[in-house]
Amino acid sequence: MAQCAQSAREFIQNSFGPMVAVLCSHDAEVLAQKNNLTFVEMARPFCRLTTEAHIRDPQGQVNSIRNLRIILNDMNSQPPSSAIVRKMLNDVVGSLHPNSEASKSNVVSAGNYDLQLSGSTPWFEAYREHFLQVTLPSEHEFIRHFIACMLVVSSNHADPIDQFSKLNQQQHQLQHSSSANNPKWLCPNIFKYYILLHDNTEGEEEKAEAVYQSMKSTYGSHACHLLRINSRSIQAAEVASMGNEYTANMPDPWSQFMTNSVEESGEMDISPSVDNGGFPDKVTETDPEHINDPTQPAEPLPIEDDSPVDPIPNTNPPHPLSQTNEVVSHPLDDQSAQTQMIITSDPDDTPDANNVDIVLKKLVGVHGACLTLSDHDRLRIFIHEFVVRGLLPYIEKMIRTLSEQLASRKGISRSFISATKNWFGGKRNAEKANKSQVDMGGKYLRESPELQMRRLGDLAFLVQMYELAYTSFHTAKRDFNNDHAYMHCAGALEMAATSAFMMGNLNKVYPSHYMDSAVSMYANTCKKPSFATRAILLSTETLKARGLYGEAAMEFIRMTGEDSDLRSALFLEQGAHCFINMKTPMARKYAFHMILAGHRYSKAGQRKHALRSYCQALQVYKGKGWTLAEDHINFTIGRQSFNLKQLDNASAAFKHLLTSDSRQPAVQQAAFLREYLFVFQQQMATATQDGKALSPGLPQLPLPIINKIATKVLLGSTIRPILPDNKIAATSVAFNQLYDSAETDKWFELEEMVVKAANKSALATLRPSQKLLNGRTNNSQRPIAVIREPITIELVLTNPLKVSLLLCNLCLLWRFTDLDYEKVNDETPEKPPTIISNENICVSPKMNIANEIIYTETIPEFELKANEIKAVQLSLTPQQTGELSILGIMYSLSTPMQSTSSTPVTNMEIPGSPSLKHSKKMGSNVVSVRGRQEVDVQGPRLNGTLMEKRVVTYGPDRRLDPIIAPPMPLLEACFIDFPYSLLCGEIGQTILEVSNKGDYPLHKLYIVSKQPQCFAFRSPNNSHVNADIQSGSLYRTIPLDNRVDVDEHVVDIQKLSCVVKVPLPEGHLKPGCSASIPMWIQGPEKAGIHDVDILFYYESTEENFKLRHRVLRHSAVINTTHSLCLKATATRGHIPEHNQGNQSLVVSLQVENMNQVHDTNITEFSVEQVTCVSKTWALEHIATKEKQEFKISGGESVICCLKAQHCKQIGQLDANQVVFTDGVLGKEKIMSFESPCSDFYFRSKLKLNDLESEPQEGSYTSQNNEGTSLKQLLEGALEVDLTLLVLWKAFVVDEAGISHKFVGQHHVTMAMLDQQISTIPTAQRMVEQKAVRFLKDVDVNNGTEPSSAVMIQLIKCSLQHPDHKEHDFTRKRLCTVPVTLHLCNCADMQLSVQVDTDTAQDNTPTDSSSGYYVTPKPPNSSDFVWVRRVSQQVTLAQETSHQIQLLACFSKPGVFNLSNIKVKVTRQSLGMQGEYIEQKKLLPSVITVSKTINNLKSSLES
Repeated sequence: MAQCAQSAREFIQNSFGPMVAVLCSHDAEVLAQKNNLTFVEMARPFCRLTTEAHIRDPQGQVNSIRNLRIILNDMNSQPPSSAIVRKMLNDVVGSLHPNSEASKSNVVSAGNYDLQLSGSTPWFEAYREHFLQVTLPSEHEFIRHFIACMLVVSSNHADPIDQFSKLNQQQHQLQHSSSANNPKWLCPNIFKYYILLHDNTEGEEEKAEAVYQSMKSTYGSHACHLLRINSRSIQAAEVASMGNEYTANMPDPWSQFMTNSVEESGEMDISPSVDNGGFPDKVTETDPEHINDPTQPAEPLPIEDDSPVDPIPNTNPPHPLSQTNEVVSHPLDDQSAQTQMIITSDPDDTPDANNVDIVLKKLVGVHGACLTLSDHDRLRIFIHEFVVRGLLPYIEKMIRTLSEQLASRKGISRSFISATKNWFGGKRNAEKANKSQVDMGGKYLRESPELQMRRLGDLAFLVQMYELAYTSFHTAKRDFNNDHAYMHCAGALEMAATSAFMMGNLNKVYPSHYMDSAVSMYANTCKKPSFATRAILLSTETLKARGLYGEAAMEFIRMTGEDSDLRSALFLEQGAHCFINMKTPMARKYAFHMILAGHRYSKAGQRKHALRSYCQALQVYKGKGWTLAEDHINFTIGRQSFNLKQLDNASAAFKHLLTSDSRQPAVQQAAFLREYLFVFQQQMATATQDGKALSPGLPQLPLPIINKIATKVLLGSTIRPILPDNKIAATSVAFNQLYDSAETDKWFELEEMVVKAANKSALATLRPSQKLLNGRTNNSQRPIAVIREPITIELVLTNPLKVSLLLCNLCLLWRFTDLDYEKVNDETPEKPPTIISNENICVSPKMNIANEIIYTETIPEFELKANEIKAVQLSLTPQQTGELSILGIMYSLSTPMQSTSSTPVTNMEIPGSPSLKHSKKMGSNVVSVRGRQEVDVQGPRLNGTLMEKRVVTYGPDRRLDPIIAPPMPLLEACFIDFPYSLLCGEIGQTILEVSNKGDYPLHKLYIVSKQPQCFAFRSPNNSHVNADIQSGSLYRTIPLDNRVDVDEHVVDIQKLSCVVKVPLPEGHLKPGCSASIPMWIQGPEKAGIHDVDILFYYESTEENFKLRHRVLRHSAVINTTHSLCLKATATRGHIPEHNQGNQSLVVSLQVENMNQVHDTNITEFSVEQVTCVSKTWALEHIATKEKQEFKISGGESVICCLKAQHCKQIGQLDANQVVFTDGVLGKEKIMSFESPCSDFYFRSKLKLNDLESEPQEGSYTSQNNEGTSLKQLLEGALEVDLTLLVLWKAFVVDEAGISHKFVGQHHVTMAMLDQQISTIPTAQRMVEQKAVRFLKDVDVNNGTEPSSAVMIQLIKCSLQHPDHKEHDFTRKRLCTVPVTLHLCNCADMQLSVQVDTDTAQDNTPTDSSSGYYVTPKPPNSSDFVWVRRVSQQVTLAQETSHQIQLLACFSKPGVFNLSNIKVKVTRQSLGMQGEYIEQKKLLPSVITVSKTINNLKSSLES
């Protein structure tokens, strides 16, 4: 908050003091000039009393006077002209500016605003002091009249007494006989003080004493003084000044009272010579008559009405202003006041002073060189004696005299004068004055009671008798008001209010209405704006001292008008500071009035203050949504800064106009853009002329806006090769791919797997390969690029404006450090790295040199439409190894050429906004500037440690700092005729074509995928497969008639892994060469869209320390449709073929066509062959003699039963061998044990959880029982380990009616008996949850025992008996049928079996705690009985069978189920606790018993 250096009381007391005229003889001035000062200037720093003085009031009471200050002025000085005063005030205001550091430290919080305000306004205080000092004395007051006169004569004069007489006569003549308006005197008989000036070094002491005694006898001791000065000789002063001895040891109290000349006062900004003719779209902030044309010479500024001089031309010759100012002295002519003086005295008395002038020329700028500290004390004593012994007694006497005269004349004089005026037309004059509101009075005699009262008040005010002054002014203002002497009345009201304030009586209310009335009378009635201004200055100080900042602001604003721009600007600024100083600061009012003040400063030619005011206001409007006001402020700041040649500030201000929040129309934004470009161009031109750059490189440009977070880096080229329609290149990575962390982790997992497989072990530190880096990738490490391979950067540019932007010669800005990574082990010392950048390279030869290191792509033109967000891709191709840093972009910014319209543009948004007209300097050419923008990407915020959570810290982001590695091979892959649409299980053909585009050969080419079952490679050494490729056949087949009788084919199990090594010719691929590798693709068994991710891995044949391997990604999309659904179940055969325990399986295979009749594509399937793959089982031929293919149409299904028995080579197979047996259903036999059938079979055995493990050899285990647990032995009885390969053909008719033929295969693996396996998983039935229990169930089976499903299937049982029996029940009541029970031990251990045929036994389990399955009682079992042995127990060795002969007895004919036999296994034989384990119930075995025919006839006859 701006505060004045003086308080209100100090300001008023310093503004009004006793005025004393000084009349010096020429010889006295010569003595003073030895100190480079006039006599008035020499005495001025000591004109304030440092001690307390006293004076008596008319009642005899003693009043104290503190800090009394007298004002000394040369009697011969004349007031300056209006133009000089106006120029002086402008110079004073323009020469003072706030301290920027102090402004930054002075922060004021006003609501939501934190404002940096100036702590003081020295320009306003200087204006105020100068204004009050140059205010002309007026007839209506005596406060500025001379009250005394000092007559100064040197002791060196030939006749000092005579010279005093001449000076006395000269003063008397000027006061009483001259017709000049100035100077003015308080009374006819003023106090005169006679001073004899003595030079201690050159004067005669005896003569001085004699003259001084004569003076005391003539004028009195109270009116005389002998002043001794110049105790140092002028030669000694010269020597001391040259050695800086004087300036270091002696104080200089005169510096604060001296004002340099106009030439030395610094740079004035009233009308600087700035060429605005070339400024585009010149905008007039105000009316044209208020702004000088910058291209024309500055014209004299008009005389303002508030100049404190009489507007009537002064006929008297002007004198230097240096002797009229109490604080500062301002010269009026071209020479300094210290070296030129005008003294009116007798020419005959002027001594020769050539020697003095010569010395003074050497002492220019040094004040008081001949004065010592003793001389300073003498000057201070001189002023004290003058005031205390002479002036104050004189004033006291005058106050007493005036009080007595007024007291004696008050009754008669006032009544007589009032009656006379009322009698002779006083009322008419009053009515006329009331109607016209003009000053009808003011012509008083100097000895009139009214003026005497005013004179008494002024004298009392000067000597700090404020109560007497208030009483006098209060009495006088009533008389003046009654006489309609409004000028006198306004003066009395003004001083009455000021006296009331100076009394300091808190109980007395300050009469603020007095000052309001005084201001109104001065300004409106009397048309005296200078006195109104003075009243405002006094009133506002008193209001601010009382804390009434709101009222003070209104008073300041009240005196703003069009008559004076400088005064209005200062008062508006002070009013703004009053608003911010209120108890509740009003920030918006402060800003608004600062803008008004800046506007008036601009009109007054004070561009620096105008710029400062707008900058202060911008703090409030910035970022608060007042976009139009903010645009106006920024535009004005830019223009003012440009006029002041502050091009940096102008460029920054215009830059703020180019934002996305701007609400300006397109034409206005276009004008703003051209303004900015022109200023920027001038800024660069000026810096070039001065020989200094704006920055270390190209300057920063604000447009367009770069979304730095969205910056992407692609280590490669974005140009895709143009391929035929049947070829598709590997997808790799591209800018349009969306980042997915799960997807990235998946690729990294694949890379880790292939690195582990290729190097036979995992690397200690594996750095994932990242070709595309963005804001979500891990950018903590520098990416690695390869020499002579492009690096592409994608930047997202935003045009926030409503006009188009044109970027020309757009390219990347980089810095490169040359490092040779291939010679790291060289014994020679390394050379220091060379750093090169393309920032300062603008010449074509230098650009060619830079391109030899880093080839930089340049876009000639890149246009951004209005409000467009557009991505641009720029590439670099490094030609050397080293470290590269991408700093940003550089370009030339301009606007596209637009046709100019003759229609005038009306700026409705902000006042003084620019138009679309081109400036004369620009013409119709487009302004273009070359600059740059940095792309410094901020890394992610660190949040790992506690300290990082407390403090906002960010990690590094090095995506734009790649390392350029030595040459490497570069793999490109494409697929020829890749099948994107397949049936489920369909096998298609494609060719993988790989080529090396790098500089070195590649080897160790691997492919890794998490869907390895979808593809397989053809071996280049397989001659018959290659022959089939040439013929177009997928499988190798042989005619069925020519086939040999070998049904079983032993095949080695392939070592399976998700990592596949691609066979290359000669084991490597040279640069520029390519190779074609055939491969098969099988559609997944589940219908839908499948993403198949394939990662290519390869290495260079040459060792590279920076990059050991490279990868290439490919994502294929395969769309599969429904084909076949296979369901298979394996059960044991009921009746074995031999008695030695040979087992057989019955395989039930259901084949269903999943296509419906109403589908768009008509698909018919034909099963060609069923192949069994197992280590144990072989498939028997079940086809009929006529080999016919069975076809399945849409929605149909076929069920066939197959028989499997132990293969012939069951004991001769190795652990890594399996047997292929074919069941041919067609006319040709497919060699299923060869590729691709066997390949996809082995790949189908891979599971997802096996992908990360070592290469698998299948799911087969050796039959070694050593160390095998009981659980494994028993569960092995149910294992089947049989896979069926169903080879099929599909006949498809598409929507166009074109028929196609496809082949494929399905695999269904049966691991356990009696389990139905389906190629299409079925929905699981919901299992009802058990009730919640809070007690833990006791686990009877601790995991060591087999499950119940295994325990009830240890013995395979079957019955053998005739299915029909005839019997004559008339002859024999009972019919007996022999039944054979076959028992087969399916376990790999010896078992003890018990057979029970007693139907009377309870059907509950023997061991109720076992929880095993209980066979219910069969129906009709009571109609027959088993005879002979009811219970039998046998022992069966592993995989052996046994027959038990039973006899069933029937008592009547009927149909009987003989499966009510219970077969139990004793637990002791299993080494388990308990008695028996009941086996699975026998399958139903039905016999029909009927009567014989003869018996039937007899029964019918009867």
